[in-house]
Amino acid sequence: MSSAKPQLFEQTSQYRHWRFTPTSLAQLRAANNKQGVERVLQGLREEAQVDNDRNTLETRISEATNNLLSPEEELELIDYYLQVTVAYARMYGKGAIFKPEALNNIKSTAVNFMKRFYLHNVVFDYPPKSIMLTCFYLATKVENSFIKIDDFVRPLNDVVDKNKKGVRTKNEDILDLEFVVIQSLQFELAAHHPYRPSYGLYLDMQAYIENNNLLKEVYDRTQYYIDQSLFTDLIFYYQPPQIALGAFKLAAKEKNLDIDMYLTQRFEARSLELLYPILDDIQEVVANRINASVVDKKEVKERAALIDRKLILCRNPEKNPNSKLYRKKIADRDEAQYVSDSGSE
Repeated sequence: MSSAKPQLFEQTSQYRHWRFTPTSLAQLRAANNKQGVERVLQGLREEAQVDNDRNTLETRISEATNNLLSPEEELELIDYYLQVTVAYARMYGKGAIFKPEALNNIKSTAVNFMKRFYLHNVVFDYPPKSIMLTCFYLATKVENSFIKIDDFVRPLNDVVDKNKKGVRTKNEDILDLEFVVIQSLQFELAAHHPYRPSYGLYLDMQAYIENNNLLKEVYDRTQYYIDQSLFTDLIFYYQPPQIALGAFKLAAKEKNLDIDMYLTQRFEARSLELLYPILDDIQEVVANRINASVVDKKEVKERAALIDRKLILCRNPEKNPNSKLYRKKIADRDEAQYVSDSGSE
């Protein structure tokens, strides 16, 4: 991990525009949630004008107010669908749709896109399920593993057909949201992850650590810890090589391999003085994530379903294709475009 790597990363849009402190990230999410709540209530008022029904307005606002999601509930729901993203990656891997070496990049880019998306949006406007699929499909393009939308959707619908439950995914469910996602990503589609730096570290360590078999075991285990880091906010705090090294230290500790010897030979004392607190924090965050995730999967799914049900009652009608307000605004827009086109002839 030479000094050139951080300098290269500092030239990326990810470093310039997608780095936060824990405090600034929490403040951003809280502010987004507050603004989202205001849009929900305003949308309900506008929808009541479409119905011209005061009683309906009061009932709907009461329902929405009693079910509004907190920033923590938003994160909990998003986190659940991030885990679904990883499960989908395994499904596509078993189907040999993507090359195994490409899956890590697709999976981590999709997760990265979804986490970035919800720094500028809220689930009241865009529920995570559709956004998850759009981010995944967009990631296949960005990571040079593009497949046709029909081929992408087919495995999803095969599962629905096999289990005889759920809702089939239509091509437009994904494609209609692509520009919304890209716009929310500020058209910055390059995503850097710890997987590649971890391989570079593995190669570099071979010159300093004699037991290559044990080192290979540590490297393989490192991938598990990097997988877990995807569900945290570490990618917003630290550089990918730092996260990779933190994951390496966790794996090395588990396998009883001392890599501090490597670090002391590879880095100057002053650099290590700055690096060690970062690595300690990374290890703590990942370990806490693993401990917190040791929960019954059925319980996690039930909790997500509960939040999803609340979301149905507090969605912003202006963004909900099933609402009268949404359909009216689409009709008004189409009518205005038609008049404009006619007038220009």
